[in-house]
Amino acid sequence: MKSLHRFCLCAAAFILSGFVASAQDLVASGTVIDKTYGEPVIGAAVLALGTDLGTITDIDGKFEIKVPAGTMLQFSSVGMKTISLEAAEGMNVILEDDVRFLEEVVVTGYMAEKKADLTGSVAVVKMKEVADIPTGNVMQALQGRVAGINVTTDGAPGGGNTSTLVRGTTTINNSSPLYVIDGMPTRDNVGSIVSSSDIESIQVLKDASSAAIYGAQAANGVIIITTKKAKKGEIRVNFDMSETAQTFSTGIDLLNTRQWADCYWQAYQNGNNGNNPNSQLFGNGSTPVIAKTYQSGDKTMAMADTDWAKEIYSTALMQNYNLSLSRGLENGSSSLSVNYMDHDGMCRNTDYKSFNTRLSGDYHFLDNKLRIGENVAITRWTRHNNPGGIEEQLFKLMPMVPVYAEDGSYGGGYVDVLNDCPNPIRLTDNEANNLHTYWRIFGNAYIEVEPVRNLVLRSNFGVNYYNEENSNFIPKWQEGARSVNTNELEVSNSEQFNWIWTNQAQYSVDFGRNSLVALLGIEAKKEHFNYFKAYGTGLEYEDLDYRYLDSVTSGKNVFGSANNYSMVSYFAKLNYSFDSRYLASVTVRRDASSRFGKFNNSGIFPSVSFGWRLSNEKFMSSAKSWLDDLKLRAAWGINGNDMIDNSATYSLYRNDVNNGGYNIIGDNQNLAAGTIRTHSGNPDLRWEQTMQTNVGLDAEFLTNRLLFGLDLFDKQTKDMLYEPAYAAVLGEGGYSFQNVAAMNNKGLEFTLTWRDHVDDFNYDISFNGSFNKNTITELPEQVYYTWGCGNGDDISNVGQALGSWLGFKTDGIFRTQKEVDEYLSKYDVQYGAPGVGRVRYADTNGDNIINAKDRIVLGSDQPAFIGGLNFSASWKGFDLALFFNGMVRKAWNNSKFYTDLWAYWSGNHSTRLLEAYDAWNEFKTTGVYTSDVPALTTNGNNNENQSSDFFIEDGSFIKLKTITLGYTLPEKVLEKLHLRNMRVYLQSQNLFTLTSYTGADPEGLGYAYPMPRTFTFGLSIGL
Repeated sequence: MKSLHRFCLCAAAFILSGFVASAQDLVASGTVIDKTYGEPVIGAAVLALGTDLGTITDIDGKFEIKVPAGTMLQFSSVGMKTISLEAAEGMNVILEDDVRFLEEVVVTGYMAEKKADLTGSVAVVKMKEVADIPTGNVMQALQGRVAGINVTTDGAPGGGNTSTLVRGTTTINNSSPLYVIDGMPTRDNVGSIVSSSDIESIQVLKDASSAAIYGAQAANGVIIITTKKAKKGEIRVNFDMSETAQTFSTGIDLLNTRQWADCYWQAYQNGNNGNNPNSQLFGNGSTPVIAKTYQSGDKTMAMADTDWAKEIYSTALMQNYNLSLSRGLENGSSSLSVNYMDHDGMCRNTDYKSFNTRLSGDYHFLDNKLRIGENVAITRWTRHNNPGGIEEQLFKLMPMVPVYAEDGSYGGGYVDVLNDCPNPIRLTDNEANNLHTYWRIFGNAYIEVEPVRNLVLRSNFGVNYYNEENSNFIPKWQEGARSVNTNELEVSNSEQFNWIWTNQAQYSVDFGRNSLVALLGIEAKKEHFNYFKAYGTGLEYEDLDYRYLDSVTSGKNVFGSANNYSMVSYFAKLNYSFDSRYLASVTVRRDASSRFGKFNNSGIFPSVSFGWRLSNEKFMSSAKSWLDDLKLRAAWGINGNDMIDNSATYSLYRNDVNNGGYNIIGDNQNLAAGTIRTHSGNPDLRWEQTMQTNVGLDAEFLTNRLLFGLDLFDKQTKDMLYEPAYAAVLGEGGYSFQNVAAMNNKGLEFTLTWRDHVDDFNYDISFNGSFNKNTITELPEQVYYTWGCGNGDDISNVGQALGSWLGFKTDGIFRTQKEVDEYLSKYDVQYGAPGVGRVRYADTNGDNIINAKDRIVLGSDQPAFIGGLNFSASWKGFDLALFFNGMVRKAWNNSKFYTDLWAYWSGNHSTRLLEAYDAWNEFKTTGVYTSDVPALTTNGNNNENQSSDFFIEDGSFIKLKTITLGYTLPEKVLEKLHLRNMRVYLQSQNLFTLTSYTGADPEGLGYAYPMPRTFTFGLSIGL
């Protein structure tokens, strides 16, 4: 019996193994075909669901894969719908185009358009790439991500010091773009209106055609921001949070006390015929001897070795929390979001706290013939600012100065070699309780009616209310011998209220192969601004509870002002498409503004653009196997710029007893109040106009895996507004705005993207870049040779970039006395004092004379190229993203005034001077000076602090801006946790920079609030 049982088991096992073997022997094969063109799909992914097996189709669209019988195969390709079929032999798989790629819609101003039908230059920001970046201003995250956009910012909490340029600097006035948030135009700080977590999409209208619908406000480009809305049939709860550590990483190494003393000794000896200094702090011997203490007034200071950067900057935390609730029903949707940010600054006693809530709703009635909706955001934020100029103060303050005197008071004092630079600890303590408070209400409500098919009437009313309160108190203070015995208080309030009302009609119709969209609209807006400031001194009590204006006892002063601005506009747009091959768009807008003179207060801004989709032509049918889309574009248009003072066109007067008073009764005692003119009006003032021509192409290859876009533009701005100098005989108030200058920007922009997948590994690589050349083309006669880089004689800024530098060209440093002697024998030196270790000036005009006539235009810091490289990948639940940004430009390194030169500043200097110190000691032995840093001296007669290319460096850089690693929990785990999604991620910003620039940070030139290196942990949960 046991033998029989064993036999049956073996037989069953054999039969079963036969079935398994036959199942494993199934080889699925077939061809994947594009339904639209009947062509094979190359590189389509074929995955066996529930296994790790997979393959891709070959050049003929064929595949072959061995799988168990009954296995479901998933077929996918970029730009096409994914389908699943049961594995079999000889399969014929048909993939359809995914309309999400073909019908992608972008908002372009008062209307939405298919991206495929755009004829202007419009960039679409991939919000997925920037959603995780912790920032108080979403524009900070766009630097390098959009071709043609240049974003400058710093590390100040809240991102308030962020500025954006679209296709370069357009005017000598305000070049900031217009922002349109949910249909409401504004030029205010985006971060004070909308949280990054609430943004659904960002579109950038770069050329005149795409932006012309905004007329007089669009010369600098338009950035359209659309916030998130609830989706039909969905109820969502989302929670996002991030914790970020910010570290100081861009400092310059400065001298300590011993190093400073040694350098000072050598500099003094070199500048004073070898004599030794006589110093209270370091003695008067052949080498310095550091004293233990010094007296400053009645305060005793211990000689210190203070690293002021470490005292002021420290690791700071930023917290960001966002909760959103959305509900989409059959007849409408609503959403509510709440965002809180607590952003401590790296600089001592600086921070930014904001609370933002946004409510939006969309509802439709009467079978979707009537639609209403609203978007309202309320934001309150507070800020403690860093003291003005403190970044530069940290270069100036000596290491010998202690933070505190021996009695606990502030260290400092103007003693011996110590300068009168204020103690930054005191300055930051003063700011600790100077709170700046802001409120904003920003929103709109609309109603849409569709009385007949395809005709939509829309009325939209928006408001933007802003209130700012500032309180600045400076207490009495003492730093050694220096003191101020009077406190002061300044309180100010700014209030601004804007409303805008837009009414429009849009008609869309398709007939045959023709498609037509027509838009007509009228818009009115008004802005009112009110400002109040009061000042006083002598508060009896400095306690925080008494820091109010009624406590001041002297120096009382009050100031107030108000102004208004209004505009009325009419606009029309017509889009036409024939057979999705031939595209055309015509736009015209008329604006009338109160900012301009009565003779020119209105302007008309037209544009026209065309597109040709070559890929839809019959003669391109042979390219269908590798070419998915190819479109050529051409556009021309005129935009305006009204970014001038609201009262620029008017003559302004002010009551002034001191300058306008008159002793009418003749007693030489009593003055009657008089009026003086402060500004002369110009009724002929007219708009700045920017005429722009743009040609471009958009192409997609290899089943939408390779994408390429190219734009070339020429942007000419004329009638730029400027207040030129006036003859003194005109008297006070002779300044008057005039239309006098012109500027040109020419450039090229491109984007290149490759996206694909290998089995379940998906990746995307995109690179964008922009070249731009800026040129001033016209200046008024009275300032032709004096404005900008003009030399007052024969060099003008015309033909040069805005912000160009005028200065001397240098030719290295004198290495030996022989070089000095040869130079002096060759040239008549009227500028500078040649010597070993000194900068050598070049004879640029060849007259063998070194003088001011050798100054030339040295260039500018206008970027020649801006680029960004983004790599993103996902595998199973993991995702990785790396973003690099970079720039090619010259940079004026003003910090070399402190890092490389001793004679012109008595503060601290960088450790680069130790190279000069060692090189001079070596020179005394060898007769050759080997350093590229000028020799140390207290004698500044070589004028090295004056403008020359000594300060100009290669400011180009490549920076690893962002790296993010995330993990999303699998669905099985989410089901157990009753969650829709959950993702955790780690992120770092500004990890490293490749550059030859010797200043603090090539991305933020000058003395900006330093950009931090950040480390973030983030969590996203969806219910």
